[in-house]
This record gives sequence, C-alpha cells and structure tokens, in this order.
Amino acid sequence: MICNKRIYFSWCLFLFVTCNAHSQSDRKKNGELNSDLTFLWEGGKKKRESNGRIFDFRPEGSARYGNRFELDPGHGRFVTKDLNLRHIIAEKKWTVEIVMIPSDTDGKIILLPFAELLQKRNTLTLKSKSLAGSSEVRFKINGHDDPLHLVISLTHSGIEVYQNGKLTKSKISVDKSPLSNELSGIVVGGNWFGRLYRLAVYSSHVDGKALYESVKSYLDSINQIVPNLKVRCQLKKKTRLPRMRDLGPYARCLVYNLYDVKQVLEGDLTADVIAVAHWAILDRNYVKAIPSQVDKEFDLIIEQYVLNPQLKSERQFNDISNFDAPLFYDVSVPDITELK
Repeated sequence: MICNKRIYFSWCLFLFVTCNAHSQSDRKKNGELNSDLTFLWEGGKKKRESNGRIFDFRPEGSARYGNRFELDPGHGRFVTKDLNLRHIIAEKKWTVEIVMIPSDTDGKIILLPFAELLQKRNTLTLKSKSLAGSSEVRFKINGHDDPLHLVISLTHSGIEVYQNGKLTKSKISVDKSPLSNELSGIVVGGNWFGRLYRLAVYSSHVDGKALYESVKSYLDSINQIVPNLKVRCQLKKKTRLPRMRDLGPYARCLVYNLYDVKQVLEGDLTADVIAVAHWAILDRNYVKAIPSQVDKEFDLIIEQYVLNPQLKSERQFNDISNFDAPLFYDVSVPDITELK
C-alpha cells in the first residue's frame, strides 16, 4: 500500500511539473509569436490574468474542472464575466485558438461576443458576426479521443480553419440572421461533453501552422493522461447526503462511499475494497443517481483521487471511517436539475 502511494504521488508530481513547464514554455512562445494576444486561458489553475485583470471560469450546474483544471462542462457550463471582448466585433481580422478533446454527442462548445462554436456529431459549425454582417462555416473533425488543436481566423478573404496545423478548406455562407447575444464575457459548454484545455483570442490574423508548432509539447502532455478504470462494485457503506445548510459558503460538495470490488471491467486494479468520492451537490442542486442502496452493485468509472488536485478545495463529507481503502474519484458525468 505504501509503495502504491509513493507511485501515485510520484506520477502526480511528474504530471504537475511537466504540465507547468510546458505551459510556461508554450505561453512564452505564443507571446513572442503575436503581440495582439487579447485573451489567453490554459488549464493548470483556476484563475488567470488578462490585460492586468484576474478572472476565472465559474462552473454552473454540473460543470467541473478536470484533473488538469481543464473545463469539463457536461450538462452545465463555465462562465467568465470579468472580461470584455465585445471590441473584437469591430476588428477586420481576428483569430481564435482552441485545444480540446471533442464530444461524442452534439452540443454548444463556446459562446463569444463575436462568435459561437457548436458541435454536431463530427461537424463543427462556427457562426460569427462583425460590423459588416454575419457568416457561418461548417467543417469536419476526425476522432473524439485525441486532443484537437483548432485555429479559426477571420481574414479579408473570409474564414480559414486549421486543424492540428493543417488548413481545412471550408465553405462560407452569408447568414442574414445575425447572432443576437449581448455577451461580453465567454461561456463554455451547453450540453457539450468534451473538454477544453486552451482558449486564446487574437485581434489579428495568426498563422494556424505556426500556432500548432508552438503548442506541440502541451498537446503531448495532454496525451500522458492516465486512463480511467471501469469497475463493478457492491456498495458496502455510504455517506449521508448533506443538507444545503451544511455546505456553508460552498456551492458544491463530494461524499465518500465504500465498495467491495466485484469485477474490474477495464484497467488494472488489485484492491478488494475501495473508497470512492462522488459529487453530491453541484451549484446547490443535488446530483441525481448517486449510489445509495447498500448491497446493490454499481458500474463505476473512476480515477485515482490523488491525480485530481482540483478536488482539494471542494467541500467534502465522509462517514465511512475506513482510511486504509484506496481512494478514487467518480469521473462519470453528473446530472442535476437543468439550468434555467
């Protein structure tokens, strides 16, 4: 057990150091690449600075941060209101850079004051607006498992799209119904089950191939993510659901359950008994279908808890009193009451 803990700690430290080194190196390259960088967010920590102002993406509904503090909106969304990008609408040229793992279902990826990006199966649709009017571009993506580096630019001749450093030919059509949003900040998610690792906005045209070359090491670090475990477990002991007043100033919390492992469906796990942290409340709404019936079997998708540093600042409740059981985190997409 001590040996396993040392391995987990070493792996977590490796991921942190590697990600931090890549993040600083790539950010420096991008800063040198183009001085018209208006906004930059990259997974690694919750809060970011843009033009001297601190901002953060606030999770709403069932949205969660991933183990690299990437945005995992699920049924919810992430919102930042501490930032104004409406001036981009007046720009004759702009570029949006995205690093993400696409969803395997339809949904809204990003809503910006000057554009929105949606996914429908393996097709992405960009709807953009400017003082001259609005336009729509559709283009295909390949695969949903690997990180995708996407660069979309408005040029004098239209919209160009680069995917992983390669120019994608796209058809542009005029949309007579302009976007109606009056948003000044950014919204990520809208029943979108992908993950967003990086988002940058430039107030000029930037070469998509050059941007891809500058973030290759960061893309490689995302590919080092440890795969999930899938296990069939029998609930042995549960933590009672807290009342809303038990949360104090928090809006989210996790509860710990204890399980007997019946079958390992995917991955490598030798423990017979495990503890699992489940989301119980998100955005002050109870999560649906948390395992609660003792002696019943459940199929769980889990990761080592130690590899999820984003959870340390969350409110947590634990009634199981078993500190020897290996601790895991339930990474399945939670579902709560729909956002209004």
